[in-house]
Amino acid sequence: MTDADSTALERDRAEALSRAVAPLEDELITPALVIDLDAVEHNIAAMVQRAGSPQRWRPHLKTTKQAVVISALIRAGLRHLKVATLDELELVLRTGAAEDVALDVLVAYPLQRAACRGALALAARWPEAQIHVLADSPAHLEALAAWSGSDPLSVLLDVDLGMGRTGSAPDRWRALEATPEGLSLAGLHGYDGHHRWTHREAAHAGYGQLCALAQAFLERPALRIQGAFELLTSGTHSYAHALAYPGFAESKEAPSPNPWLHRVSPGTIVFNDRRSKPAAEDLGLRQAAFVASRVISVGPGRATLDAGSKGVTPDADSRGSCAVLGHPALSPRRASEEHLPLALPEPSLESSLEFGALAWLVPDHVCTTVNLHREALWIRGDRLVGRGPIVSGHRPRAPLTEAQEARP
Repeated sequence: MTDADSTALERDRAEALSRAVAPLEDELITPALVIDLDAVEHNIAAMVQRAGSPQRWRPHLKTTKQAVVISALIRAGLRHLKVATLDELELVLRTGAAEDVALDVLVAYPLQRAACRGALALAARWPEAQIHVLADSPAHLEALAAWSGSDPLSVLLDVDLGMGRTGSAPDRWRALEATPEGLSLAGLHGYDGHHRWTHREAAHAGYGQLCALAQAFLERPALRIQGAFELLTSGTHSYAHALAYPGFAESKEAPSPNPWLHRVSPGTIVFNDRRSKPAAEDLGLRQAAFVASRVISVGPGRATLDAGSKGVTPDADSRGSCAVLGHPALSPRRASEEHLPLALPEPSLESSLEFGALAWLVPDHVCTTVNLHREALWIRGDRLVGRGPIVSGHRPRAPLTEAQEARP
């Protein structure tokens, strides 16, 4: 496909998006997050096919944060999910109950005392679900045992495979001889987000360490291992390395001979973004998340949109916060909090970006973009089909009401 063909397709997409939100023209306050549910379902199906089965994928929901997306995952057969906050955990448990399915959820963050008690309280409200928490270190493991009291708590050990952010090195965990009272060991979490698409050899070296640690633990009865021992790795930038690793290999024809169950946990791929281009090409992803923005000022050589760092990719790097759908010649400059200036290389572009014109932005990083918005508009094709709340942040909040949870 030529660049001209690609631009033409993007402009058709932008026009369809504009038609979808046209019924809200008089009430649409921008910047606004718009989610294409057809693209969401396409991307979920693509990842399930790539993984080989829904059971091989535990998607991280920090990207999506919406009941309508969780329901789409459930309809596709997903039962194992991953979250980072108590808000996300509550949303998942509430949605699973509404869908009448029992979910298995990992809180993939080193919880402190109050948050740990909060997770236990949620587990008590939805006893049909299985909840696991992450242990960052042997000391944190002991603390989790103390905080859980008489409440049973299932843990995965966070193994640092070189990312240097959380978790403990394999050698430090290897000294663990027994699981503290009140806890059971469900597996190992070896997130390798520091690896990119070209880092297969280094990623496989880390997986070898993870498997060796798992093998050592499975030979220690005092660790009280719960059910199938799970090895959980890999987000959007490294899932392909894990799916290609022989030590994790499994298929319908030849199930894995290993005494553990491996899963990957990419979440960004459900919506897709500019940072995920290799995964998008590998899976054939469609862009599902857009930010609707309007021109608020036009001057010589520039037009300014209302989607600053509080509307799209607040953690932008040198690539910029976004791209303007259908307008590859427009170059976003550095955003301020409320403003996003666009460089106009040709004076003729000013006529298409007059004051109030709608522009469609593709986020560079969709996870942080979604977290900036309180609600999303949902579309299918060029039709608006609904809207709903987004769960954001770590802070406590009132539970969602039934009205807020309405889905199309």
